[in-house]
Amino acid sequence: MKRANSLQIIQQHIANYRLSLLYVQAPNCGVCTVFHTQIEKLLSEMPQIAGIETNIVNVPSIAGAFQVMSAPAVLAFADGKEIWRGARFIDMKALQDILEKYSQEYTI
Repeated sequence: MKRANSLQIIQQHIANYRLSLLYVQAPNCGVCTVFHTQIEKLLSEMPQIAGIETNIVNVPSIAGAFQVMSAPAVLAFADGKEIWRGARFIDMKALQDILEKYSQEYTI
């Protein structure tokens, strides 16, 4: 996953890719570390989805821009529009299902 240190980079990333995933973590967050590993694995199996990650402390403006109030948070986008969101305890199966659905639709 690409790492972003500004809201502008994140917004540009989402605009540049048909399918993208934003992972937001916080420092000293054990749950964030666990889910980060799972998100990395999922994205490695779905190269058509462009992943980007950030730390809410480094980019505090992300809270207002994307209404992210807790970490970890995962937001999936298709053509710049949010299609899925999960926070704190992320349902990896639901995330995988929606990403597979959109991946198939966007490759046909």
